[in-house]
Amino acid sequence: MNKHVIPTLIGLCVLMSISVNAAAKEWFVAPGKSGTGTQQVPFGEIEAALLAAQPGDTVVVRAGTYREAVRTVRDGSDDAPITIRAERGRGSVVVTTQGTVLHVDHSFVVVDGLVIDGRYAPRAAVKVSNGVQSFVMRHVEVRRSSRDCITIGSAVDVLIEDSLIHHCLNPAEGRTDAHGIVASAVRGLTVRNTEIHTFSGDAIQLNRQHTPDAPAWNDVLIEGCRLWLEPLPREENGFAAGVVPGENAVDTKVTPGSPRARITIRDTQAWGFGGGLIQKQAAFNLKEDIDATLDRVTVWDSEIAFRTRGSRTGPNGAWVRIQNAVVYDVQVGVRYEDDIAHLRVWNTTFGLGVGRAFQEASSKQRRLDVRNVAILGAALPPEAANTSNLALRPEAFVNPSAHDYRLTATSPAVDVGTAIPDVATDRLGVSRPRGLGYDVGAYERCVSACASAPDGSASR
Repeated sequence: MNKHVIPTLIGLCVLMSISVNAAAKEWFVAPGKSGTGTQQVPFGEIEAALLAAQPGDTVVVRAGTYREAVRTVRDGSDDAPITIRAERGRGSVVVTTQGTVLHVDHSFVVVDGLVIDGRYAPRAAVKVSNGVQSFVMRHVEVRRSSRDCITIGSAVDVLIEDSLIHHCLNPAEGRTDAHGIVASAVRGLTVRNTEIHTFSGDAIQLNRQHTPDAPAWNDVLIEGCRLWLEPLPREENGFAAGVVPGENAVDTKVTPGSPRARITIRDTQAWGFGGGLIQKQAAFNLKEDIDATLDRVTVWDSEIAFRTRGSRTGPNGAWVRIQNAVVYDVQVGVRYEDDIAHLRVWNTTFGLGVGRAFQEASSKQRRLDVRNVAILGAALPPEAANTSNLALRPEAFVNPSAHDYRLTATSPAVDVGTAIPDVATDRLGVSRPRGLGYDVGAYERCVSACASAPDGSASR
């Protein structure tokens, strides 16, 4: 290619981008209006604005309640998405109907600041269709569905961040599963800084695709999230007051024969997963052919923190790595099942109120890699026989009664761990090692500027 052609093409692309941005418009919507979408004469419905909006445009939704179902009309583009934005931020705009409130059928769409209320209709409140590419939900609240609050098909690059998802409850006809988010065959799902609570299935379920030729989900990231259950304070959509309606915080399922699916969970808290609708209730139910990394996760007030499951029919099943975790007030820390062949628990702290740090089920071949684990108690379980693991007294920690499991200056856990290059930082981001060697447990002792108060995930 002529050397003068490349700069010309680059310049043309820049000019086209500038042209698209310059042409972008804002379309305004206000309750009860019937105008043409200008700032002075807004549309009365969000759907009317979407019919007008082109790539790069923004639908600005003024405060109020909109009783309509919203369905996307056309694709945006990578550098010019179509945006639906609450003018005054989350809480100012409620979109509601007796059914699916938001259908996303198109790519490069952003939804920002809306409250989406399904009014307990027997349909998902938000549905992201197969084939969608690059969908963003930000500062959104999704609530009150008798099915899943959000269901995602075989989409690519979905981001849900800074959002609130709750009251996904389905007791009808003996079916209780209603998940906060359920995704099948999604590629590149990120759920970030989002709170999910009060559901009768799982906070997040990664499900099998039900068509045999579909791929499995892959490349899922859950970070900075709060996933929880508690007894219902009052009767809600057919569930009695006092019932704990749900199952797990995260549950994984993979289509048989699919490539191993990757999931990363970090800086996430989970609590309240006990006394619910299933036996062996776990915060994290990690099973089938997945490759899971959990880093800086905190679990408390639950039956099982991590339920990890191999395969009785072959060498497959879950591959799980847990590091920098803090676990307390649970019956079981790590339950390992079905001869799981790849389970690593590194630099983790089991604090007060842990009935059993490890529990075996149908796993006579113990193939766990447990190193640099700190257990508050008088003795180590057989799974933690490696010399890098320690049973510690309360005075080894700063304030275990407040679940502050940072190490004291005189703690026996300082500098005595084994080097694990894959755990290069602790749960506060402090680099390892700070002294002569790795510290044992989730925290690396640091007495300089890096020694801050415990992160929020270390306490209730």
